[in-house]
Amino acid sequence: MQASASDTAALLSTGHAKRIAFLFDSTLTAYLMMGNLSPGLKNHAVTMFEVGKLSDESIDSFLTELEKVGCVAEGEAQRYFDHAVTLRNTIRFLRYNRHLSPDPDFHNTGMGLDLLRCESLLGLDPGTCSRVLNKNYALLVSMAPLSNEIRPVSSCTPQHIGPAIPEVNSAWFKLFMYVLTESGPPSLLLVKGTRLTKLPKTFQAYDKLLVTVWGHDPSVVSTSNVLLVLNEALSHSAALIQAHGFVSDGEVVFVPFPIDTSQNSEFSRKNLCMHSAIQKLSAELQLGVTCGFVSMLRTGRSRTSAKQTRIKKLDALVEETCNGDFSVLEKCADDSGVVAKPQSLGLAVQCELEAEWVLLDCSFGIPLFDAALNRAVCENITSKGICRSESLRELLKSSRKLSLKLLHFISEHQVRDKLPVHGNHNLCTTRYKHYLNSMYQLYLINLFI
Repeated sequence: MQASASDTAALLSTGHAKRIAFLFDSTLTAYLMMGNLSPGLKNHAVTMFEVGKLSDESIDSFLTELEKVGCVAEGEAQRYFDHAVTLRNTIRFLRYNRHLSPDPDFHNTGMGLDLLRCESLLGLDPGTCSRVLNKNYALLVSMAPLSNEIRPVSSCTPQHIGPAIPEVNSAWFKLFMYVLTESGPPSLLLVKGTRLTKLPKTFQAYDKLLVTVWGHDPSVVSTSNVLLVLNEALSHSAALIQAHGFVSDGEVVFVPFPIDTSQNSEFSRKNLCMHSAIQKLSAELQLGVTCGFVSMLRTGRSRTSAKQTRIKKLDALVEETCNGDFSVLEKCADDSGVVAKPQSLGLAVQCELEAEWVLLDCSFGIPLFDAALNRAVCENITSKGICRSESLRELLKSSRKLSLKLLHFISEHQVRDKLPVHGNHNLCTTRYKHYLNSMYQLYLINLFI
């Protein structure tokens, strides 16, 4: 739907000095409208939704209302409070912060901040949207993650800290990352029109599955009910199904980036950033010049429990034989006949622990759902100089490379004009179904079992 003349005028009016635009979706305005967060906050939320913009001139009043929001609530309301508090902190960070100026000598006091709703920008025709952004803004920053129900704004000028292209905000990007890093949960993409009579055997071992209906946000579904949910969704859309939890919901941990590559520490539960999949993803996608977070998943089902058992038995045997003095043994062998030095056993256990964690997702921008994660990402932006001119030039290059790689991956695995890329749910052809069968083998057997 095209924006009205009054909405376009509102989006165009920002004054002369260029500002930072923080891009959000309607999910945020819905949270701000729900519950009794603050008496005057709902009025601002209505303006953000209906006009599609909250200008810098209104930010002070908006912050005053956000200051009145408490930090503790009950049940589902806690999510609304968390978003309001982290939004307040994010506005303070982005607004008039000289460290975020591409040229600190020119903008030595930082830049003003406008809040823009993505859906309102997408309601403009492409030419008007480009003119609005170029005329008024020096930098675009997206909230993370943006809803799968919208197409994120893509922009080369002004440069955008967020999804490079809309396809980054789709299930295609997940599959692309899993192939790139050879890490991910058991995953199966089903085309529109598919009907399942029974769940594939691999997923039957899990109690919780993550289901992403194309163009919608993912949801965790009990394995006992998933066939009903999937068949209903597949009647009108494609769907991605993934393993999530072995006995209950899987454990998801968020790792902020840019990753600190200077530290030479080992992988651990508290140091997930050293996971080989994150390190490879950071190198391949040049995550050092942008910001966001990687989602890591532990389903609770070990893929190498037999190896772990052998290693633990061997450790116990060596300890008993040597009475703690490992120098008396030069070599030892496990049940499979593999010879290993005692000092290498700890490394083997470490590798097995790393294998319990797999890559789930990667989101670009500033998160609002978790205060600690929000703070870590904002600190990374400042410490790594993400908004400096030279870094933004590198961001533009890396965004173009990512876009080309992702679009090539999609083109290789779809029939032209027949497959969903982002928001298109056309029925797929037999050729694509054959690819899905091949992909089922790739994702469920070769890599992750």
